[in-house]
Amino acid sequence: MAVITLAADATTLVLNGFAITDLVEGDVMTLAPVNPATSHVNAIGGGVNINGRSDAGVHDLTVRVQKYSESDVFLNNVRRQSPPTVINGSAKTAYSRDGQGSEESWLLENGSITTQPTGTSNSTDGNALSEYVIRFRDASRNL
Repeated sequence: MAVITLAADATTLVLNGFAITDLVEGDVMTLAPVNPATSHVNAIGGGVNINGRSDAGVHDLTVRVQKYSESDVFLNNVRRQSPPTVINGSAKTAYSRDGQGSEESWLLENGSITTQPTGTSNSTDGNALSEYVIRFRDASRNL
């Protein structure tokens, strides 16, 4: 399955109305489908039954933010809620095609933080980051 990479410096990510602005410079966010789009049942005689999967829209969003930033505080507070907070949002990337400006957008629905943030410290340049993985029930792309 393809993994979609969104350049952090060219993408706007909004979750539950909060703009995630403290993305790591030069990094990417990844939006990866969890399940295949279709399923196949093959018959001995060469026939095949192909069905669309009801869970084909499930995606994992991996996002890395600067540790201790407002975005890190927001995501950590969402993670600590009981019961878990449902996350809805969007990711929008501006691009140019044939000299015309346009926008790709992803509608992210019914998600929750599934992987505890991974704290990473870099002794070379001092950048410290927190990595979050959010699983969405559906992620739909619009061009």
